[in-house]
Amino acid sequence: MEATIIGKDEVDVGVEVVDGSRVEHRIVVGHTGEIKSHVQDGYPDNPSKRTNKEDDAVSRARRFARYHVYREKGYDTLPPAENPDRIAGVLLAILDLDQAEFEKYFGTLCRQVGSRDLPDVEPPLDLPPEVYNEQFIVYHQHVYLNQDLETIQQEIRQAGSEVLTEQTIQELVTTDSQNFFSKAASLLGDESLTDLSIEGVSGVHTRYFEDTNEDRIIESDDPFDREPDARIELFPTELTPEFYGLYIVNNLICQIRDCYIGMGVEPPAQYRILGPGKDKYTGKYYHFDFYPEYFDHEAEIPGYSPPIPMQLDQYL
Repeated sequence: MEATIIGKDEVDVGVEVVDGSRVEHRIVVGHTGEIKSHVQDGYPDNPSKRTNKEDDAVSRARRFARYHVYREKGYDTLPPAENPDRIAGVLLAILDLDQAEFEKYFGTLCRQVGSRDLPDVEPPLDLPPEVYNEQFIVYHQHVYLNQDLETIQQEIRQAGSEVLTEQTIQELVTTDSQNFFSKAASLLGDESLTDLSIEGVSGVHTRYFEDTNEDRIIESDDPFDREPDARIELFPTELTPEFYGLYIVNNLICQIRDCYIGMGVEPPAQYRILGPGKDKYTGKYYHFDFYPEYFDHEAEIPGYSPPIPMQLDQYL
């Protein structure tokens, strides 16, 4: 993907995007991220006339246009769930937690994730029994930071450039340490990594598919009436306590990977990790043959590394 700012005023920014197939897109992005217009010369204008690959290319161009305006002009044009800086900010904040703090925020989520396959783990959520009979289940938890986007960006440039390096992330996600946070502390030091901190988390939301192939969501509580800075998305697995932190950290790294892939660009080297990230992208990688299977920790994709294997294949 290549992008160039071709015009701007007090409400809009014009962007020319050239995608990987050398198709030119002219996209007008509002300062709040709204796509005001999109003209391109390579795919049918009617979405119903496009192939899946063509429709995905149009969506990638729009995401990249929003990202380019965000990066070059500083406007908050990206939906929070698609902003890799916000997700990286949550990642930094979690790496700064100790074991007790992590358990306070994420213990319920992790026990629920492990309860399906570990007979000695009682599920903390009171879900209808039929939910557990469905093949596809994913648990979501929203994370909210105390800091605004400008502060998150500053911390990513400063603390993130020192902590979220290729070597450090490789060591974090491939550790077989019996205590993930002890391993993280030994790698990153005992002092605070960042000024970013968690303001609150939601309850655990459950998404599953019924036989009709329609997804259902059993919602939990949310403490704030705003978009979260990140949404952790975990499939059931044989998750034991020593790997709770690893599973969540790996999921967030893979979500950052998915943000970039969803814009049609290779992610920075430190985020080229295999495993499930955003479940909507996991579905794309699984069903569309024009994507490699990034969700599969056993996939052989040049430049991408697997984390510690976790038993997920039966859910994907």
